[in-house]
Amino acid sequence: MKYQFSTLKELQDLLQAEKLSFDTYLLQREAFLSNKSLASVTEELDRRIAVTRQAFIRGLSEPQHSRSGLTQGAAYAFQHGQNKLIAEPLFNRTIAYALAINEVNACGGKIVAFPTAGSSGIVPGVIWAYWDSRVLGLQDPASLPVPLEPPYDLRLRSAFLIASLVGMVIAQGATLAGAEGGCQAECGSAGAMAAAALAFLEGAPFETCIDAASLSLKNSLGLACDPVAGLVEVPCVKRNALLAVQALASVELALAGIRSVIPFEEVVQAMKQIGDSMPPSIKESAEGGLAATPTGLHYKKLIMGGE
Repeated sequence: MKYQFSTLKELQDLLQAEKLSFDTYLLQREAFLSNKSLASVTEELDRRIAVTRQAFIRGLSEPQHSRSGLTQGAAYAFQHGQNKLIAEPLFNRTIAYALAINEVNACGGKIVAFPTAGSSGIVPGVIWAYWDSRVLGLQDPASLPVPLEPPYDLRLRSAFLIASLVGMVIAQGATLAGAEGGCQAECGSAGAMAAAALAFLEGAPFETCIDAASLSLKNSLGLACDPVAGLVEVPCVKRNALLAVQALASVELALAGIRSVIPFEEVVQAMKQIGDSMPPSIKESAEGGLAATPTGLHYKKLIMGGE
């Protein structure tokens, strides 16, 4: 069995030759690369999925307040807010869950970097919002979700796996680090990963899942990484919610048969070229963008002290 691939076409040809689904292949690949049993790999996957659920439950159970004061319980406020323009459970849960997970990260809680800590709310926020709204049928978006312990449903695992596959392709062709490629590499990548996962949950074929990922990533190209005071809070926390919603829109387009004109791997190449062209001031250095606004500098002085 070959466990290395450089393009999605190469992977698809491999899967066809071996008569394997992508999720079975990815689990076997991880078992081979980590020199662990398939059972232990699956157990670790479930453990990490459980952490993502525990994170947003914590973030919605009570307002999260960071030491810096930049994170002030947005997820809890949104979850219990009454005046919502779009009263749709999946949409509202997606925003609440993505916010909650990243607020927990900002407050020092346990999360899964997906693919990074700054983008940790997007993929699990989208997947769990779908699972609670469409699979478990929870209609009241203000109700607190309950813990779900592993072992998990195969379809849920597979959604996380296809998201990880998209992340692997981006990592191979570009980067997942904001310091190297800007926030397009972090939240932008996570949005693409989430779009593929959501399309999979809706029963879309592999090609449509990748189209959804392409549509989402194209809309994130050039996104700066400009954290106020150098902290992963502003604009990161709320950006998680917005990129999660972008994933929903990307899937709606893909499910309607709207293709990405630019293939996914070419979008990744464009992301790398744009990231390489970005000045260091908007690549996680907190020297430009929102971090350099008068208000951003005010908070930096307030939090960090000095001139």
